[in-house]
Amino acid sequence: MTDAGMVYLFSLLSSLCVLFGINYLVRRGSFLVAKILGFQFLLVGFLVAVSFFIMPENILHYPHFFRIIAPFHYALPPLNFLFFWYLFHPNEKFNKFYLLFFIPFIFQGVEYIPFYASPREIKIEEIKWMISQGNFFAYNPKFMWIDPVVHNYLKFTLGTIFCVLMGVYYLQFKTDQAYKGLFQNQLIHTWILGLLLFRIGLIVYSTYLYSFSDLGKFDSPNYILLAEFFNIFYLALHPNLLDVKILSEKLDVRARPLHHARKKEDGQLYSLASKMEKYFEETQVFLNSQLTVELLGKFTGHPHRLISHAIKYKHGVPFRDFLNNYRITYFEKKMQDPNQTNKSSMENMIKDAGFGSRQSFYTAFKKAKGCTPKDYFNGK
Repeated sequence: MTDAGMVYLFSLLSSLCVLFGINYLVRRGSFLVAKILGFQFLLVGFLVAVSFFIMPENILHYPHFFRIIAPFHYALPPLNFLFFWYLFHPNEKFNKFYLLFFIPFIFQGVEYIPFYASPREIKIEEIKWMISQGNFFAYNPKFMWIDPVVHNYLKFTLGTIFCVLMGVYYLQFKTDQAYKGLFQNQLIHTWILGLLLFRIGLIVYSTYLYSFSDLGKFDSPNYILLAEFFNIFYLALHPNLLDVKILSEKLDVRARPLHHARKKEDGQLYSLASKMEKYFEETQVFLNSQLTVELLGKFTGHPHRLISHAIKYKHGVPFRDFLNNYRITYFEKKMQDPNQTNKSSMENMIKDAGFGSRQSFYTAFKKAKGCTPKDYFNGK
């Protein structure tokens, strides 16, 4: 490829990353996952741009860019993992504990400060010495604490660990019913699976190169950078995901609360529904034809919306159906008592059961039993 072609390619990739990153960072109403993706794209855009200046034919002309990329290879794997994690937990706040993931990045950045702060002439001299050694990882202890080869191994290991964690969590979330809706969304699921498989493939390939050739011994960190290009191509193919609002809608936060929080909330809802059942049985409050969920809330001291939610959670029906089912059961028991049927008319028995009218009774009964009261009792 010509020099002009290389400039065009690097400029195009870097510009796309920066534009995507700014889009995710500045748009309001976006989830944390979009912010993380924004930082990730800006970082990749920066690294792509710098990569052009540290090519062998350019490095002596731009010595200030030498070793700039190295620390950032530590930052990409944890950013990948956090993006993956918050795709599943978009409504969760950032956990400051995750900042510990970036300690290696900070460490190497601090380690290289003596070189970064050196004059241009010193940097050129150091680069020429490295070239004369015929080893890209030749280093001067004056400027570094740790052999760059060791850093190379650590970066590859760190990337592999985070990739394995992503795979474990993918399998865990895939079998969790709380995330069923997310995996049914093919656009998002393909994105998640692509992120994972692309990184696994690159790790396997770089491991092969390292084991059976000399190529992998020098370029392993670059495979970490290469893995980021999947995001660029996928978003270029599906530009609607660049719209933060569309992305937020597809993630469907409400369907996927935190696993431990969901279990706790489920237990509370189940307990409240059981309390309402006990209250109905002890007080027969359902016989009150004026009873509403709001009135029940006043009687019991529980928020009426929470009562409705609890009833729906445990019984799978709205509060009105739950209430009418109690009334129908009460009516049915009275119909089985000959003394009651002889003393009371059908109309009175309907009112005694808590129904305000014959029409409301017939509607509720047919909904609950699937037939009219006449067909139901004649069939017994």
